[in-house]
Amino acid sequence: MIDFKVDKGKCTHCGKCSSDCPVLIIDSKTEFPEIKEGKEQNCLKCQHCLAVCPEGAISIWGKQPGDSIPVGSPIPKSEELENLMQMRRSTRKFTKKEIDKELIHHLVAKASYAPTGKNENAVQFTVVDNKDDMAKLRNLAYDTLKQVFEEGRFPEKYLFLNNFREVWEKKQIDVIFRNAPHFILVSAPHSGTEPHIDCSIALTYFDLLASANGIGTLWDGFAKYVFEDVAPELKKVINIPDDHEIVASMIFGKSAIKYSRSIQNNEPAIKRISL
Repeated sequence: MIDFKVDKGKCTHCGKCSSDCPVLIIDSKTEFPEIKEGKEQNCLKCQHCLAVCPEGAISIWGKQPGDSIPVGSPIPKSEELENLMQMRRSTRKFTKKEIDKELIHHLVAKASYAPTGKNENAVQFTVVDNKDDMAKLRNLAYDTLKQVFEEGRFPEKYLFLNNFREVWEKKQIDVIFRNAPHFILVSAPHSGTEPHIDCSIALTYFDLLASANGIGTLWDGFAKYVFEDVAPELKKVINIPDDHEIVASMIFGKSAIKYSRSIQNNEPAIKRISL
């Protein structure tokens, strides 16, 4: 049940909930808006009906309009967002200081607002929010790489990761995780509409939010290769569902480097369509 409810004392019969429904399942020709018979299963859970109602008369899926952020609330000005995007840097040197767990989980919760194909919202965020578990994960990853190499299971295209493993064993230089105190990866079901795009957008949301909170990040393709392509047995250890694909991973923490200004990109490759 999608629990579609209309506050009859607030509804003005404007029809906006019906006209904005992407799958056209709301009937506005009845006394008050209602879901057309047999159409509940078509609901995308987008909550457009709740968001578009000027009077706050619509609730759905147990979500109440009074708990939403009203339009007109403060949002970043365009210049502020542009500055954030230009000043964000990839971080490869981190301090040992942990990020507050509540802040990490708050950022993940807000990143979950990223759009997904068909509004499936199937992205899973797997997070290491403390240094002790990060140390255990780091050791587990390197130990597993060694086992995979000794068993002759290392894919040739990823053999460079075994070189990183040897550097870790001999010199305790952590190329894969950069001694970062925290780690996050995103996964989604193989059968999803757009799992790669969904996960990439979600982690981008997290990346920008982290930067806005003074947290350094690095998109960590090496770690993604370890968990998804070289030693997928690790996925079960870190509770990745069997039907999920790890799309991207990121290390994060307080940056040990302070930058003084943004970089300057060359002109982007833009091709105007002229028909």
